[in-house]
Amino acid sequence: MSESFPDAPAGAALLAVARQSLLDEVAPALSGRQRYVLLMAANAMGVVMREIAQAGAATEAWERALDGAGSPADLVAAIRAGRHDGDAALHAALVETTQIAAGIWKAPG
Repeated sequence: MSESFPDAPAGAALLAVARQSLLDEVAPALSGRQRYVLLMAANAMGVVMREIAQAGAATEAWERALDGAGSPADLVAAIRAGRHDGDAALHAALVETTQIAAGIWKAPG
């Protein structure tokens, strides 16, 4: 549910309905460049839907990865300097952030 409008459907649910309507009702009538553009827009909507769905998990994973590091740039510098070699918790958090990002960007098969 939306925090601004508690009775309104969630943004991801609205996107899902709009995306499916485009794919089911509009895409079949199109061809060539118009169909390509519609499919590209539908793909972008899918990415946004997955991003909304994974926002909490992504934030939590990044917070674990950045725990005590200060900023992403500070973490990168520390990793490059070898200050986190063997840091299992950091490794797990970075793997998790990568898996979440891959799940957001890769369309379900």
